[in-house]
Amino acid sequence: MENKVGIIGVGHLASYLVEGFKNSGTDIDIILSPRNSKITATLAMKFDVKIASDNQEVADCADIIILSTRPKDIVDAANEIEFRKNHTIISVAAGVLLETLKLGTTPGTLARALPISCAAVNKSPTLIYPDQPKVNSLFSLLGQVHPLSNESSFTPASVISAFYGWIFALAQEVIDWTIQSGVSPQTAKNLVLETMEGMAALSLTQKSPNLHQLLKTLTTPGGITELGLEVLKEKKAISNWNDALNAVLNKLTQG
Repeated sequence: MENKVGIIGVGHLASYLVEGFKNSGTDIDIILSPRNSKITATLAMKFDVKIASDNQEVADCADIIILSTRPKDIVDAANEIEFRKNHTIISVAAGVLLETLKLGTTPGTLARALPISCAAVNKSPTLIYPDQPKVNSLFSLLGQVHPLSNESSFTPASVISAFYGWIFALAQEVIDWTIQSGVSPQTAKNLVLETMEGMAALSLTQKSPNLHQLLKTLTTPGGITELGLEVLKEKKAISNWNDALNAVLNKLTQG
């Protein structure tokens, strides 16, 4: 794997990527575009990364270029850069099809990836299309990679990156309730998050994507798990998650 990675568009996601790459134990040289001087200066000081004078210098110094601008800005950013044939260009902009970027990134090799902020702690599940060993190798430093066989599945799979954010809201709601019920804040936080972590760890050991069998083992008739589920179902608190997922999918599909 080439060890010179350029990042164009240095916002919050780029900062998580830099932290994860630098914490991975792999020797990677990172070159950042000068956009957002506050973030780039912090990253340069903390992780010893280089700040380029402009986007073209990022491309000139790197073998792999990650386009991490906002989706509405990514085409303009790509069109302003002269890419080489040996460049691998990776878009991490949600909802932007490869065909949209193809003209501006020629003659380089183009791919899509969608990491999330837990890349900073090397725990990000990352979508990748198409399946390219070089791209897989890079993002495997940040967590588990999920190469997709077709781009049409990339958009619905991308919705899970929004679901990731909603989990924070759910966790905080439960943490707040636990604190208000008399548990110390630190214990409440640890208890809720460790419970969620345990649920994920146990579920990942199961081969089936259907978790109902696991849930069935927890739902004793007349027990507290069953009681809470009945309330949630009555309030449509579970089924309404589909509405949120569909809303995000529609936004990504319509651009």
